[in-house]
Amino acid sequence: MANEKHSKLRNLLFGNENVLSIIPGFLLAIIVMLVAVFMTKAIVAVLPWQKNPLSPLLVAIVLGLVIRNAISLPEVFNGGIKFVLKKFLRFGIILMGIRLSIFAVLTIGVLAVGMVIVCITAALVSTMFLAKKIGISEKLGTLIAAGTSICGVSAIVATSPTIESSEEETAYAVGTIAIFGMIATIVYPYLTELILHLPVESCGFFLGTSVHDTSQVTATALIYDQLWANKAVNGLMCSDIAITTKLVRNTFMVAIVPLLGFWFARKNAHQGSGRKIQVMNYIPLFVFGYVAMAIMRSLGDYAFSAGKDTLWYACWHFVEMAATYVIAVSVAGIGLNTDIKKLAKLGYKPFICGLIAAFSVGAVSWLLVTQFGDYLQF
Repeated sequence: MANEKHSKLRNLLFGNENVLSIIPGFLLAIIVMLVAVFMTKAIVAVLPWQKNPLSPLLVAIVLGLVIRNAISLPEVFNGGIKFVLKKFLRFGIILMGIRLSIFAVLTIGVLAVGMVIVCITAALVSTMFLAKKIGISEKLGTLIAAGTSICGVSAIVATSPTIESSEEETAYAVGTIAIFGMIATIVYPYLTELILHLPVESCGFFLGTSVHDTSQVTATALIYDQLWANKAVNGLMCSDIAITTKLVRNTFMVAIVPLLGFWFARKNAHQGSGRKIQVMNYIPLFVFGYVAMAIMRSLGDYAFSAGKDTLWYACWHFVEMAATYVIAVSVAGIGLNTDIKKLAKLGYKPFICGLIAAFSVGAVSWLLVTQFGDYLQF
């Protein structure tokens, strides 16, 4: 019994990776993050810019991308990079909950639900329709649709066994989501401010509903905050709204993944196979951690003075700073995990499908935040 509990705890903290195998990739991500911070400061100091157009997080992604593709990273780094993108990122997001009160989380969540439902529906319908038209397999189209509409790689990995897709189809879908999520991470912080001119509230909802993966949404929103640090509304930053919106979107895995599995089972007359879908497997538990931190912040603010000279302020501010560094390391992992050579082997059809899917969900999200912007105010 003790060994079983120990095994579950180790899996919760580190996944299937051996603890020692995590160290090389984990240290590499930390180094990339630190070098990116130094490079950003050095570039800004040398060039005569009145306003800093660079974010350390953006530099970390690009630097990680260059390292991954300019040199052949040994396999020894892969375990740590995967740990950074999965477990470590989720830990950082949980800690980010300390920045918000539970009332802010609930307010953002309620406002986000309608947008999330519309965007998920639009992404699923348009992507699966397009996949059929351009001649890629229905299962691959469904995986790309799930990744685009819900939560990127996690949704693909969860959906794959429920529709009995092949390993190749799963890999194609993951690669397609990775490349367009990477493009969004680099482009959207500038797009939302310099071209779309979205206010902070609309920007947060837009990023939270249009960017694919949780890591990519987090990175994109934090890059926006770093570039336009003076942008906030009632103490809420773009990242607060975007991350909360994305977590609302993630929870829809509980409904969408089983529905896709049921739909494929009925369509292919497999409902008698005895294969059961465990709904509990698709509940993103770190969402509860995020909410728990918000509850803790609310209770602390109520119990103690919220002034900047209090011990309580020092405590939650320390957690907030720790969350920023944890996520910065995870963001470096995004670049380190993107192998362009592998993505180039996908072929043009999944690429076209992923491109139009990304554009569709982005366009729907933009229309929603512009048409209903008055209802998204705090």
